[in-house]
Amino acid sequence: MKTVRLISLLFLAALFLYASVDKALHFGGFVKALAGYVIVPDGGERFLALPLVLSELLVGVGLLIKPWRSSAALLATVLLSTFTLALVVNQRYAPGAECGCWFTVTLGRATGSHIVQNLLLLGLSLSLWLDERGATTSDSYRAAAEDTSFQPSARRSLPIDEGGTP
Repeated sequence: MKTVRLISLLFLAALFLYASVDKALHFGGFVKALAGYVIVPDGGERFLALPLVLSELLVGVGLLIKPWRSSAALLATVLLSTFTLALVVNQRYAPGAECGCWFTVTLGRATGSHIVQNLLLLGLSLSLWLDERGATTSDSYRAAAEDTSFQPSARRSLPIDEGGTP
């Protein structure tokens, strides 16, 4: 099971790293693709493009760094949820718009298969986040249980003055 988890983790990290670099290298095309999404306000694509590219880069790097992994998997889940929602809305209101996912591999129109692909990736990122969250929580509990430096102090009584108040 650990091998499958590691492969999933490396696959998702590589995917986000590749997507961010690809979008950075084809930034103008990415901005144009964002303009085709009906949920992006007119003119908003220019302000949205850079944070999206940087977020994907952060996810890719974060998945490779153990202390950042849980947060990066959560961010991947949020990004993939948002991307999937955008694809679904576009499929309904602007079918055939550019996807903007990949420029060097394929620059194509968003289709139902893109939605299915995103849902699969979303499931993968969610499972990684839940797995990391569980590992982090159990590691914390294990460390606390093994910590012998914590010694509960004896209960101390407060001095009471003659009036009966502490």
